[in-house]
Amino acid sequence: MKDQFTITISDVHGSRNFSFNQLVRKFALFFILFIVLLLAGGATVIWWLNQETVNIEQRRIHAQDKYLSMLDKSKQDYALLESEKHRLQNSLDNKSKQVQFLDQTLQGLEDLIGVKPDEELPVQDRVKIVQLTTLEKKVMLQDIPNGRPVGKFQGVSSSYGWRIHPVTGKREFHRGIDYRGKIGDPVIATANGMVEYAGFHKKSGYGNLIILDHKDGFRTLYGHMSKLLVKTGEYVYKGERIGKIGSTGLSSGPHLHYEVSFVQRKLNPASFVDWRLQNYDLIFKRVKGVPWGSLSQAVQKRVQEVEKQLSLRDVK
Repeated sequence: MKDQFTITISDVHGSRNFSFNQLVRKFALFFILFIVLLLAGGATVIWWLNQETVNIEQRRIHAQDKYLSMLDKSKQDYALLESEKHRLQNSLDNKSKQVQFLDQTLQGLEDLIGVKPDEELPVQDRVKIVQLTTLEKKVMLQDIPNGRPVGKFQGVSSSYGWRIHPVTGKREFHRGIDYRGKIGDPVIATANGMVEYAGFHKKSGYGNLIILDHKDGFRTLYGHMSKLLVKTGEYVYKGERIGKIGSTGLSSGPHLHYEVSFVQRKLNPASFVDWRLQNYDLIFKRVKGVPWGSLSQAVQKRVQEVEKQLSLRDVK
C-alpha cells in the first residue's frame, strides 16, 4: 500500500513484519525532530545556566574579596580607635592624677601658710589667695629679723637673760645671744635693712659693731666682729654677709653678740631665730608688745598695692 511502510524484524524465532502508514511515519519524524530540538534547547539552557553560574561565582568571589578588604580596613580602623582610646584614657588618668596631686599640693600649701581651704572656690582663686598670702608672709620674713645671724652654727655660748659676765664677773642682764664661732666665720643679715652704724664702738664694749635698721621699727645689732664688710648708709639684704666673727671689744674669745629690738625695746632673739614660714603664727604668741596685727595689715596693704599695679600693667 502507498501510505504504509513495513518494518521487518528477524530473530531466532523467525521474521516478523510491522506495517505503518505514512502519517505515523511523519509523526515519528516530527517527534524525533522535537526530541533533537528539545535536547539542543536543553543543552543550550544548560550552557547558559553554567555561564550564569560562573558569572555569579565570579561576582560572589569579587564581593567576598571586597567584603574581606572592607573587614580588614574596619579592623585596622577599630585597632586605631582602640589605641587612641587607650591613649586618651591614659592621658585622662594622668591629668586626673595631676589634678589630684595639685589639689593635694594646694591643700598642703594652704595648711602651711595657714589659709583655710575653700573647695567651693575655683582653683585659680585659691592659688591667687595662696600666692598673695605667701607673698605677704615672705615680705614679713624679709623685712623683720628671723633666722640665725651666723653662716656656720656652732652652738650658743650665752643666751638672753641674766648671767655672770665672762670678763667682768658681774651679774648683769644679757640683752642678746652669743654665738660660738671661729675668727673669720661669716656673719649674715637676718633681714633687709639700712646700715645705721658700722665701726668700732669702744664705749659699748662691742668692738667692731654693726647696727641694722629694718622696717616697721625693728633693729638688729652684731658685735665683737673681726672685720666689717659693709659701711654706714648701705642697704643690705637678708642673708647677705656683713662681717666676720671676731673677739674685739670686751670679749673673752671669738663669738658674735646678736641683739633684736623693737622701737628701742630689747627682745629675746631666740623667738626670731626659730621663726620661719612653717611656724609663722607662733611668734605672734611668743613675742608680746609688738603690734603684729597692725604690722600684718600694713604688709597686706603693700602687697595688695603691688598686686594692683601689676594687674593694671597686665591690662595695658
